[in-house]
Amino acid sequence: MDHSIQSVNNRRQSDYLKVIAMVTMLIDHVAYFLVPRGTEIYFIMRIIGRIAYPIFAYYVAMGYKHTSDINRYMVRMLIFALISQIPFYFFSYRTFYLNVMFTFFMALLMLRLYEKGNLLWVVVLFLADVVHMDYGAYGLLIILIFYLFADEKRKVYGLILVLTLLYNSLNALQAGYISWQMYLQVFCVMALPFIYKEYKYIRINRYISYLFYPVHIGLIVLVGYFI
Repeated sequence: MDHSIQSVNNRRQSDYLKVIAMVTMLIDHVAYFLVPRGTEIYFIMRIIGRIAYPIFAYYVAMGYKHTSDINRYMVRMLIFALISQIPFYFFSYRTFYLNVMFTFFMALLMLRLYEKGNLLWVVVLFLADVVHMDYGAYGLLIILIFYLFADEKRKVYGLILVLTLLYNSLNALQAGYISWQMYLQVFCVMALPFIYKEYKYIRINRYISYLFYPVHIGLIVLVGYFI
């Protein structure tokens, strides 16, 4: 077996990387909801939090490639997306804004259409922005990059960096001004050395990572209401 493919399989089999994603997501969400905006600690925590999404995106792409039942995988993702939307509503304060697990569900649908050569996968990209999902089309494209090029580290680095710069620049154009804070997402490339590192084998129940998302958001919201 090719060494690069073996490395990808080793990372997929160990949940060490998943723990890193959960911890950095927690740091990011604590900052978003509980830390005063504009402070130094706020920006440091949000920068650390940029590590989380690419790791989860990597897991979704690899999960699609290696699942034994894509239908069950998609149904499971949709169920937890629906469950997560309740605490996410109070976390985001936005009525028509869907949590990241909906993004992952749409990514699985996109990959399925892409694999079948159905051009409707492009429509899925468009819908992800129209219905206001977390990370939107940008998030789906990161998953597509991992799906297509996970074994090609340099290509992944370059594509994600260019995509993120373009995404941030489009947001700046839409806002009508530019500030360095608008480019915080560029720090997502910090996730890539973690993704391409070898880890000791650890295993956690897969439902822990699914439940972690709604549970930690719910707890952060509760803490926010009591302080």
